[in-house]
Amino acid sequence: MKFARFLVQYSPHLSRHILPYIAAYKFYNSVEQRNYQCESEEALRESGLYSKLVAHEVGMLRMKFVADQMFLEYAKVTNVAALVPAVAEGDANFLAIRQQIAIGRPFLFGCSYFGCMFFVLLALKDLVSDLLIVTAGDPTPSIRLFKKIGEASGININVVGATENVVALQILRQLKRGGAVATMLDCFYATNPCLYTDFLGKPAASPGTLYGLGQRANAIVVPTASIQRGGEQTLDVGELIDLQSTSIEEASQRVNDYFSNLVRTYPDQWMGWQNLLTRWDMAPI
Repeated sequence: MKFARFLVQYSPHLSRHILPYIAAYKFYNSVEQRNYQCESEEALRESGLYSKLVAHEVGMLRMKFVADQMFLEYAKVTNVAALVPAVAEGDANFLAIRQQIAIGRPFLFGCSYFGCMFFVLLALKDLVSDLLIVTAGDPTPSIRLFKKIGEASGININVVGATENVVALQILRQLKRGGAVATMLDCFYATNPCLYTDFLGKPAASPGTLYGLGQRANAIVVPTASIQRGGEQTLDVGELIDLQSTSIEEASQRVNDYFSNLVRTYPDQWMGWQNLLTRWDMAPI
């Protein structure tokens, strides 16, 4: 990928337009991409949101995500920092986060398959100084990318995989000391779900253990998404869910409702269709 490296370093703006085509050329006919496209279309049909245009756009999202990763790997820190999603001036939920963090409340930030999680984290730079990130699988391949985000945002970032033996303890320790944890909340990759809550009208496997850890630490959950509006990536912030006064089941349902509403509005911007099909299939009949 020497050309991609050269392009990003010498023309970062132009590279944002060209990298998706490079990614498509390399990965479009791969087995992984064909499976992603096929299963995403199946989920779209089951949800009632299918159209040829939406299916095409969803298929390209994976290429755009690969392109974002290439840009992040090769770009200068200053160019990475410029990709922070815009936060609406006076956003009440964003301001509420700031107020609760100021009094020492721990936070569980729910990232999503809308936009690029890496760039969404940049928006937390004025809220937190230390962040534990929980990835679905082995975090090793993405550590250098999270490190770049840390350099661009000034946030001290630590990364742990959800399958590691000590992950629950690390999450609990981070939250118990009033810290912040970020992970994907619009998906589920474990093999033994303990919670099923509605997502787009059907029961879906959901991360009950994670909400349980947050509840033990009296944390606040806030789901987020990076949405393309008017040619600009904007940070959408959901309502804060206080686990001190909210059951695990209710918290999960409110998070799923938040993402379901966004998916119905922007089905072509969500890359989680393939995983949603699996989540639906895991639910008991």
